[in-house]
Amino acid sequence: MKTTHIRNLMVAALVGVLAFTTTIAHAADALLSWNDGPAKQSIVAFVEKVTKPGSPDFVPVPERIATFDNDGTLW
Repeated sequence: MKTTHIRNLMVAALVGVLAFTTTIAHAADALLSWNDGPAKQSIVAFVEKVTKPGSPDFVPVPERIATFDNDGTLW
């Protein structure tokens, strides 16, 4: 019984580590489904510039506003 419990904990820990590393890998490539080109590069550069503390273009979190256009409907 004790061996089964330890094995289950080890499997759960391994699954957690794999899920975490997969998330990190996806986060490393922003806009993963986009083709690499001028539009993607421009958006990524803008986000990096305004979210990097110390940057002259840094925007503090409380001042950040995102607007999404869904076929003319802003939300």
